[in-house]
Amino acid sequence: MKLFRATVFLLSSSAWAPPTPHAFGFQPSSPRIHHATLPKTTQEPHCAVQLHAVTSEQTASTTTMPDMQAYANGYKTVFNEISCKLCTPVQGELPKDLVGTYYRCGPAMFSAGSLPPPKTSLVKPKQPPVPDGVDPTRMVLHPFEGDGAVLAVTFHANGKATVRFKYVRTNAFTNERKKGKKLYTGMESTRSMDNGIGNDLTLPFFRHHLLPGLNKLRKNTSNTRTVYFGKKLLSLWSGGLPYKLDSLALSTDGRSQLGGAIKREDSALGGKAAIDAARNRILFYGIDEDSGSSQLNLYEFNAKFQPIKENDGVVQVKLPGLAMVHDFAVTENYGIFVQPLVKVNGMQYMLSKEPGKTVALEEHEKLVHVVSRASSNNPGEIQSFQIPFDGFNEANLQLINAYEDRDGIIIWPWATSLENYKTMSTKKSLWRYQVHPRNGFISKDCIANEQIYFGVINSQKSGAMHRYIYAAIGATGEDVAPPQGIVKYDCKSNTQESWFPESYEFCGEPMYASGIGDTSEDAGYILSVLFNGKEEESEVVVLRADNISQGPIARIPLGMAVPHGNHGCFASGEEANWTYEEIERRAKLADKMESRGSMWNEVKSDFSGLGLRFDDMEEYFGDLM
Repeated sequence: MKLFRATVFLLSSSAWAPPTPHAFGFQPSSPRIHHATLPKTTQEPHCAVQLHAVTSEQTASTTTMPDMQAYANGYKTVFNEISCKLCTPVQGELPKDLVGTYYRCGPAMFSAGSLPPPKTSLVKPKQPPVPDGVDPTRMVLHPFEGDGAVLAVTFHANGKATVRFKYVRTNAFTNERKKGKKLYTGMESTRSMDNGIGNDLTLPFFRHHLLPGLNKLRKNTSNTRTVYFGKKLLSLWSGGLPYKLDSLALSTDGRSQLGGAIKREDSALGGKAAIDAARNRILFYGIDEDSGSSQLNLYEFNAKFQPIKENDGVVQVKLPGLAMVHDFAVTENYGIFVQPLVKVNGMQYMLSKEPGKTVALEEHEKLVHVVSRASSNNPGEIQSFQIPFDGFNEANLQLINAYEDRDGIIIWPWATSLENYKTMSTKKSLWRYQVHPRNGFISKDCIANEQIYFGVINSQKSGAMHRYIYAAIGATGEDVAPPQGIVKYDCKSNTQESWFPESYEFCGEPMYASGIGDTSEDAGYILSVLFNGKEEESEVVVLRADNISQGPIARIPLGMAVPHGNHGCFASGEEANWTYEEIERRAKLADKMESRGSMWNEVKSDFSGLGLRFDDMEEYFGDLM
């Protein structure tokens, strides 16, 4: 096996309680700008694998504390969707070379069954929608249990943007919408437990019930990540099939088995897809979990979203024990997975399979699995390495990137969590992990200690060496705080720069958006959804990737409050530069179909074209619509 290095990034957050109606006071502050030099690191030895992780360290003077009451307002149910809306910046101007569509996914319904059906629908819920907190039996116990919704913002070259916001019509969402109440309670006992990282924010380690297959204990909320590839838009969740969405209208086509690559309808996919930018491929993974041993399935698709020819586009390997793996990264030849080792209560696994009662994290070494891709010379070959335990818990990692150089593979970066048992929150910091295959061990050193979330890179560097990392950052240095500002790390010069909004404003995941014709790694833009907890409104902010400290060069109000979200993507203008008129037409068609009740029934989607979808109808019947 070829030597490699790698870098990974992990996130975690503080505890959360369901919001109740209340009035808040606010203390506004001025926007804040930080410049800092990253801690010096030791010289890298020649080695096989290099990983990076995240912890916290204050690198600037103490800033104004975040307004936590304003932050809490970002976990409220959205009762009104946006089908199609043309928006103009209220501050600055949109760059003319920013053309394409930004998608972001996240939970948006925290009181189950609270989106009313169309007025013309024949199906009416048995219980009407209610504000959050009015009926506690309908409230979720953790925001990750909220039904997923997708925000789409298409940037036009004329300085305007078209906005849509739609719930993913999962089967569970539709069932609860019909009944007007909460039907899926399989995770209730786990969410009620004081188990630290298991219920972490924003993404808990316990993400789904352990009963496999399609059942009412495992609710697929489709709220974790949006992926646009091969002119197809998917919404992902850890523990079930993805949902295919219409790229323009955000209407739900149904569950997808990725064109038949996933053989069983009850299979579980992970909540992450990884891009091989050099070969224009996308990879997914799924875990068939069992208490004795688990099976990892690694799927690989070409630019047309078809399984690659080599090895039919899939490799399958066995992992030890109950493998709870929520992220991965890819290099030219490998998939990189981190498996925390867990203790399984055999009796509870047989009786309930509730993760909070069944699983406990082991306080010792974790495993890094290096799996040869289907396109490699040795498909399915696996090498595993132990991460030495030194107080950091690698149980809930977010992997940003991985790449190979002449010495091996580099994974950038890796964030690691420290549980704070008193406050039920966790901390994150940026680390570099180096895997030494010849010697069979992993070394690691801290790169930066800020509390950071949602690390990303320029996707054109995915699977290759990169220089810059962008992330959301807390406002209190090494202390646990929610994501609020935007930070940029320069991994070559060991420097960083950041921008912070007002104390009552909170940015989510930053997303790199390439400008038309840009060639350098940071010549594009950073997009993020900013939530104003004082006014309970959201906007999309646009920053120059090469000048984060300047702050937003444009701010686009969305006319609604978008809850704190998870992961998204940016589709470049070459594939996703639809006009407002095209989007409006598709949105009207989607609304018309739903009003006739066609979306109330369970729908299965496939890439093979079984049944006409909007794309097909536009092609064949466009003149009649």
